[in-house]
Amino acid sequence: MEDSPASLMAFQNGSDIKKIKEAMDLVKLERIGAHSHITGLGLDEKLEPLQVSDGMVGQKRARRAAGIITQMIKKGKIGGRAILIAGKPGTGKTAIAMGIAQELGETPFTTMSGTEFFSLEISKTEALTQALRKSIGVRRRN
Repeated sequence: MEDSPASLMAFQNGSDIKKIKEAMDLVKLERIGAHSHITGLGLDEKLEPLQVSDGMVGQKRARRAAGIITQMIKKGKIGGRAILIAGKPGTGKTAIAMGIAQELGETPFTTMSGTEFFSLEISKTEALTQALRKSIGVRRRN
């Protein structure tokens, strides 16, 4: 469609705007979360990262390391009940964690941002307690 005043007016007066609004609403409904597209770590049988797989792109060394951790958990060779993934903002920590959770199957997985943890409204202990309850599915009665 050209950008002449007549075509812009036809675009604005027609049903195209309604279609765009419906499409935008549809996109909002389909998106569950920032990492809802991740279905695994994107590794082959030898734990080698595939270029693009299971919603994962890049971070090949981190994905391979996460695959080794996942294998150790499945074989019962790793102690403890938590994995700490540290790094700078935007480096893929949550995506890797989601991939690990998807690889393990029925694993409780809860994300928590720094703003939730350092909230002025509730204490750090309460924020962690709420995240733990959410992760294991405990509901509190009021």
